[in-house]
Amino acid sequence: MNASDTWKTPVDKDFLLTPHPIIGALTLAGFIAVLVSDRQADTGIRFAYLLFAAFSYFSALTALLLYQRYPEVVRWLLCFLLVAVVTGGLSVLQGMAFLSLLPIPIVVAILLVGFPSALVVTLTQSICLIFAYQHWPMGIGNLLIVQVSLWLTFFLLVVLYSSARRIADWSLYSTQRQQRLLEDARERMLDQEQILDELMHANRQLDLMNERLASARLMAEEAQKAKSVFAAKVSHEFRTPLNMIIGLTDLLIETPDVYGDALPAALLEDLQIVHRNCMHLTSMINDVLAISQMEAGRLSLHREWVNLEAEIESAIAVVAPLVEKKGLALHVRIPATLPDVYCDQTRIRQVILNLISNAARYTERGTIVVEVVINGPTITVSITDTGPGIDSQDLELIFEPFYQRTGNVWRENAGNGLGLAISRQFIELHGGRIWAESTPGSGSMFAFRLPVSPFPSPAASTARWINEEWMWVERTERPDIPQLPYRRRIVLCDETGELSSLAVESAQAVEIVNAENLKAAITAIDECPAHALILNTASMDRMWSAIDDARRNLPDTPIFSYTLPHSIDLARVYGVFKYLIKPITRADLRAVLAGLERAPARVLVVDDDRDFRSLLVRMLGALAPTLEVMEAQNGEQALHLLRDQAPDLIFLDIVMPNYDGWHFLDLKNCDSDISDIPVVIVSAQDPLGQALSRGTLVTTIGEGISKEMLLRCVCDLAELLTQPAPAPDQTPATTPHAEPA
Repeated sequence: MNASDTWKTPVDKDFLLTPHPIIGALTLAGFIAVLVSDRQADTGIRFAYLLFAAFSYFSALTALLLYQRYPEVVRWLLCFLLVAVVTGGLSVLQGMAFLSLLPIPIVVAILLVGFPSALVVTLTQSICLIFAYQHWPMGIGNLLIVQVSLWLTFFLLVVLYSSARRIADWSLYSTQRQQRLLEDARERMLDQEQILDELMHANRQLDLMNERLASARLMAEEAQKAKSVFAAKVSHEFRTPLNMIIGLTDLLIETPDVYGDALPAALLEDLQIVHRNCMHLTSMINDVLAISQMEAGRLSLHREWVNLEAEIESAIAVVAPLVEKKGLALHVRIPATLPDVYCDQTRIRQVILNLISNAARYTERGTIVVEVVINGPTITVSITDTGPGIDSQDLELIFEPFYQRTGNVWRENAGNGLGLAISRQFIELHGGRIWAESTPGSGSMFAFRLPVSPFPSPAASTARWINEEWMWVERTERPDIPQLPYRRRIVLCDETGELSSLAVESAQAVEIVNAENLKAAITAIDECPAHALILNTASMDRMWSAIDDARRNLPDTPIFSYTLPHSIDLARVYGVFKYLIKPITRADLRAVLAGLERAPARVLVVDDDRDFRSLLVRMLGALAPTLEVMEAQNGEQALHLLRDQAPDLIFLDIVMPNYDGWHFLDLKNCDSDISDIPVVIVSAQDPLGQALSRGTLVTTIGEGISKEMLLRCVCDLAELLTQPAPAPDQTPATTPHAEPA
């Protein structure tokens, strides 16, 4: 079936005209005939008009009475009554006006019954005209003209009727189709409402689940913070008594005559065992603290350009005695063109030393090979040994914390199971990867890969892609390109290097462009606009000058300034000569005394722990018997001693009541008479593991912050600053505040 036939539906009944207008027309015609008869003088003509009127009234009344029971008969009856009226009038009255009424029965027939009745009516009228011609001679020419006109009227009406019915059929089909579409749309709306209701229910469930997940996450974060704080406090509490044990045993082992009589050899051997186990316990405490800090995200990297070859040689020198004792062959393969690596020297040195020492500990005979390979922007360091190898089930878990391998060899050389876990954390913080390959009985290979420079330079301008000779071609269709994830662009100008780790930790959330100085930061923002500029300076004075320069050159960029010097940098700012971490040994003290320009005659020990002061006095007395050692239990007492008897060197603890170490240094440096006395900090806190925090944050943009914008900033910052934060550390900090410039 053709597409055009799909809408052909029978609409004849709906399209046909009701008989009532025709009945009314007959009644009107009879009334007009009565009126016309009154004006006729001829009695015959008057009688003819009256007869026509009576016939019209009779036909109208008959059709009206029969229509309710015989509607189809009435339609045909009306058609022939009209034919009779017109032809009868034409024959009886012989008026030319009736010729103009001949098309009316055809029109009425096609409207009342349809095409068949119109054909019958036309044929009937044509025959009637022929009979009328016999009684009313009108001429053969006029008869032919009337006949032709009559049939032309018929065909014209048929064409119009067919077109009208086709339009009506199409309209009906369109209406029915729209009704079906409307019903389908209503059904789909009901389905959508049902789906929306189900989605609302699912959203309520998801909201409830999110609330529970948020609560569980908050509890987990709080537990993680509590664990980190606990580890930090426990490590501090452990280091102080361990320092006493290690210091006293070291003093007894190195200088047994300090107590008078010579100690028995068995006692010295036992003291060495105590000393060795205390050092092992100290190493374990440091490893546990490092693991907890990395899990809490508080461990930061202090990157600098490092000569990797020198670090490998330094680690080999430490392990060399064990290698020589076992008679192992050690081969080092380092390319002559090895570039410097931008990394944390202390952390990478610890990784290299850990891997090489493990290879030396677990290899009884054979060879150890240390190899460095340059792979484009990365460097791979591998340590291969001929030891017992590692089983596949152990190889999958070897980098997990506290994991202990099985076997006699591993039990004999058992460690604490933290070295490889810490090494993996250090390498991953640098954006690298560490792995192991091993075959039982054939040795093992441990390797790690580091990027030479993990922070790429700012991208060049897009102008490099433009060529003036290219012709512009308009696209005819939209490109099908996947939507890339949107990341905010932040330029970081870090003069101290303390915030550089943000580039690794937040690489997925934002795009961080590192700049060595403010000039490079301004150039990077000019080439490609950024959402914000972060300035990190070592001092407040430098911060204000940097902010002024940035505001002048970047009027439309929000500027955030933060002074975040590290504890070691702060120690240098305060004029600290050395930073020692408990437990300390005689070797540490010997190095401090040897590093001074002149040998000290008087030393001041400032610590609230009486036992540690006594230990330090004994150790210093053993190194320099003529050295005068003074003691102070807090910063206030130490200041009085400094002004009365100025010493040549100060050993200072950080965590003390009343005046802590940083406050003491503030007051000391303000006094010109005692500000030049060198200070050695002796603390149980590792400055490299402290959380990075500072009390001052400055925000500004262009000409400044308006009152309306200030309220928005205050609300947003207040909500952010009131969220739970890690436990505070014992680093010097100003009063916490945020300063909108």
